[in-house]
Amino acid sequence: MTSSDKKLSIIQDCELEINKILENWNLAHSSGYDGGKMRELRGSSIETFVMNTINNIGKLYNVDFIAICGDNDKKDLVINLPDGKQLHKNHQVDIHIYKNKQFIAVIECKAYLDSCYYERACSDFAYFKKFGYNIRKIIFTFENSISYETKTFIDHMNERVCDDVFCIFDGKRTSGKPIYDIKHKKKINITKLTEYIDAMISLCLDS
Repeated sequence: MTSSDKKLSIIQDCELEINKILENWNLAHSSGYDGGKMRELRGSSIETFVMNTINNIGKLYNVDFIAICGDNDKKDLVINLPDGKQLHKNHQVDIHIYKNKQFIAVIECKAYLDSCYYERACSDFAYFKKFGYNIRKIIFTFENSISYETKTFIDHMNERVCDDVFCIFDGKRTSGKPIYDIKHKKKINITKLTEYIDAMISLCLDS
């Protein structure tokens, strides 16, 4: 299988998985899931999708390239206090990525990205930067809900700590028209999905 064939296979698998996710969300919504249960389902679905993408790329390219749930891979951040003691903090985001056992990237997963979520993600990314982790810091989201101006301001205030944001559905998110309602289902933007896949393949193959 050529590199182009592998990439096409990954994109097609991602399309199928995303459409299946939307079907499951619609079923849950139709079954009367409340707001909390829907948020939990949406968050876990997207994290699973991102992890599947990364792990499938590793297998297809025969590279030790894996995604791990951040809750199972907390990093010990240590501050040396003036009295000689140490202050420890466990820190993680949604997904941690490893290549050949080396910690190389993190991904924060969102059903939609608004200003509050972006500010929080940048803050979490800044912890890694502050404590010397030379890693890629990425956000993956289904929908956008943050203006260009707001994102630019947050980037400026946080020294552009977020390296990439991948959003795979067009149009700004509208709370009154959730994509988990079949009436408001959106089509996948294949160009944006391909950009995400290209970035993950680059992480996998770059030395």
